[in-house]
Order: sequence, then C-alpha cells, then structure tokens
Amino acid sequence: MLFVFTCLAGLVLGLAPPAFSTHGASALKNPAVSENFYGVDIIDHQAWIVGYYGTILHSSDRGKSWEVQSSPTQSSLFNVRFVSPLKGWIGGSYGTVLHTIDGGKNWRAQPVGTTEHLFAADWLEETHGWLVGSRGTTVRTEDGGRSWSASTLPGDFTFSGIKFISATRGWMVGEFGVIFQTKDGGKSWVKQKSPVEVSFSSGASQNLFALLFTARTEGYAFGLDGLVLKTRDGSRWEIIRQRESANSAGATDHLFAAAVFNGRIFVVGERGTLLQSDPDTGNWRQVDLQIPRLSLNGIAIGKDGFGLTVGNRGLVLRTEDGGKTWKRLKIDPQLKTRNAFPLP
Repeated sequence: MLFVFTCLAGLVLGLAPPAFSTHGASALKNPAVSENFYGVDIIDHQAWIVGYYGTILHSSDRGKSWEVQSSPTQSSLFNVRFVSPLKGWIGGSYGTVLHTIDGGKNWRAQPVGTTEHLFAADWLEETHGWLVGSRGTTVRTEDGGRSWSASTLPGDFTFSGIKFISATRGWMVGEFGVIFQTKDGGKSWVKQKSPVEVSFSSGASQNLFALLFTARTEGYAFGLDGLVLKTRDGSRWEIIRQRESANSAGATDHLFAAAVFNGRIFVVGERGTLLQSDPDTGNWRQVDLQIPRLSLNGIAIGKDGFGLTVGNRGLVLRTEDGGKTWKRLKIDPQLKTRNAFPLP
C-alpha cells in the first residue's frame, strides 16, 4: 500500500525494491562509480551528479571527464541544484542538506531543522529554496540558507516532487496521488483536487513522483504506471497519459523525473524508461536506448542542449543535441580525475 515509501526507502537504506535496486556490497568498494545515482544538475558547461553513499561527481567539460568531490556525509543524496556556477545545494536522507560556495570544492553540511528524508527540492535564484520529503516534511529558506523554517503537513504523506514558479506560488506532489498548492511561499499549503488521489484506507497505490512546469500555469505531474497529469491553469489537473497496453514498451513503468528542452519534455523512470513528448501531437514515445533495463532516476538538460540522465548501478547517459541522441558514458573508477568515455 505504501509503495512510494518502499521505493524511496531503497534510496535511503540501499534496499532493493524493483524501482530502485542497488548493486550489493560494492558501495563500500567504489560507491562513486558503481552505485545508484539519484540527482543531476547542469549549469553552462558544468555538471554535478549525486547518489548513494554520499557520492558527489563533478564535470567541468560537459561530461567528458569527471572527478569525485569530497563529501562530508555517507548519507544517500537525492537532489542537487546550483543557483550559480559557484553556489549549490544538495538534499538527502536523514535531513541532510549540503551547501557549497566554490563550485563543490568544499561542501558543508547545514542543519535545517529536520531528520526526515528530503527527496525533492526547488530553488529560485539564490535566496528562495524549498525541500520536501517523508512524513509530510517541508523546509524552506527566504535568505539563501542563512535561516530555515521546517514544518509538517497533517496526513503523514511522503512528498517526492516540488516546483515553484515565483517566490510565493508553488506545488508539491507525493504519496496517494496528492497535489498541494501554496500561494504564500510555503508558509501554508492547500490540497488541490487530484484525479488520481486515493485514500490510505483504500489499500491502493497511486503515487506522484515528479513535477515540471513549462509555463507559469502549465504544469505536469508524473507517477506510478506511466501516469502523466497536466494542468493548464495551475488549479485543475487532468490525466493525459495512463496505463496502456502491457505489450507496449515502457507503457506501465513508473516515472521519476522530467526535464524540458525546446518544447519537448523528457521523462525518465524504471527499467530504462526515457519518454519524449511530441509538442505538436501530445503523444509520448520511448527513446531508443541500447542500455540495461535499470532505473533512470534523474535528468537535466542545459540551455544549449547538453544533457545528462542518471540511474542505478552508475548508469549515465549524455546528449549534446537536446535529447535527439543519447550515448552511455562509462566513468573510469581508477583515475583521480575520472574520465568518461562513450560506450560503443
């Protein structure tokens, strides 16, 4: 019944549910290149990847070579966001929040008033930031992390997606298909009507994992069994994609993260799912990838079309043309500065 917590517990504890399997005891041997990656961010020609066992990877040359940045934690890290080329934030398990002001040369842990797992985050410029996670937890800052406010929403929901379009208006989604909206910067939240919400007592699983807004009031939510919701006004949500024929590749695989480039939406999920939307027809298709059927957990595409998607067991895909083609990267575990080579 609590499918979302089971999946996300795998992120935190290294458990092995179908959506987030790990690679056994190899985490202690070389977690930087062989374990699960959960989050990725791109700013200009730089990129950062975060994952299991406190892993932080950095590339300064569009993913051609990589280095492991020193991490002050061994907690799982789920999300990374840089608000400038030097200033960045990472959220993770057990209330972990890391901050850098020098591009990741030095990361410092910052207490934010919670020990709950922080599965998702969003930032506006350098001042306003929000993180959400387990047991209804939300934390926010309005002064660039100098101070934080933590609160808990009733209902014991696990939240796994959050997005703001301004310093005051935002949304978050999570367990049981719930959607919440705020109009005061996260000080208070109001539940919106979700077409897929189910009650705790129903025993059903209908969870939303990610949010993406392509305009101020046009947004998408992604979730269980290939589900996609859309809003055109920020208030009313409708189902635009749901469980299809089980014979269709990727039709019922769970969707975990999304990005947009030149009007096309890219969504990643379990079993190597990478969907691309057609802005003209609204249809979705599975991108042809020659990769193992491992979960893809995070995706980011920069302004010039350089993009990365990351997943389980060190899986990394790279695009240089805005998602038209993707190539798998293999990060060499033997080098101090870890080089990445496209696989044939």
